[in-house]
Amino acid sequence: MIYLVSSLIGAIIGYITNFIAIKMLFRPYKAKKIAGITVIPQGVIPKEKQNLAKNVANVVENHLLDKEEIHKLLNSKEFQEEIKSLISSKIDEFEMPNITEFIKSNPQKVATNISDFVMEMIKTKFPFAMAILNEDMIQNMVLENIDKLANKVNNIIDLDKFVDKEKIKQNLQNEAIKFLENESYKIIENLKVGELVENKVNNFDERQLESMLFSLMEKHFKFINFAGAFLGAIIGLIQAFVMLQIK
Repeated sequence: MIYLVSSLIGAIIGYITNFIAIKMLFRPYKAKKIAGITVIPQGVIPKEKQNLAKNVANVVENHLLDKEEIHKLLNSKEFQEEIKSLISSKIDEFEMPNITEFIKSNPQKVATNISDFVMEMIKTKFPFAMAILNEDMIQNMVLENIDKLANKVNNIIDLDKFVDKEKIKQNLQNEAIKFLENESYKIIENLKVGELVENKVNNFDERQLESMLFSLMEKHFKFINFAGAFLGAIIGLIQAFVMLQIK
């Protein structure tokens, strides 16, 4: 019976001790002070947050996101095919604007542009007509006939016949691949991954940092707690054995 009780007490003490030790890594978020004297020190991780941020940034920049590896990735066939596919899909989704609808929905803009063009041409080619015509007259003429103008322009101009989507696709794809090949190192340098990671970690509040690390290490922390309980039970058994021997 004494072995069972002693091992049970040891297990409970071991579990609670490790549980508190893990919590003390994060808490308290701020040191507790009385009359300017630190009574309870700040948790280890909040206290060392800046050093943690620098170390995490260093690991990410120099080991996880190595510049050479990113360069190889950006210039790999698989990535280039993804870029080509994305460009192709976006161009296929693009719909040519309807000229008729644009003219009808923007009559004042169209009238202003047409009147500016006509007045410039009159000044250059037919200056004598300046005495008869002015901008307001031309604008009013366009506005009065905006529907006829829209339909006429649409009959004359078919944008689909002027735009070769396949050629545009090919040109954009080639330019994108060429850009990646020539500028990938510059892109990586400008990203400043380490600086971004460091700033991100530093901007985490203590509660958010604790939640993030716990979500990553939850299984490991549970193992530490149960390992503490197991070791506590062993120590309890040894203690009970020693006590019985002494008696």
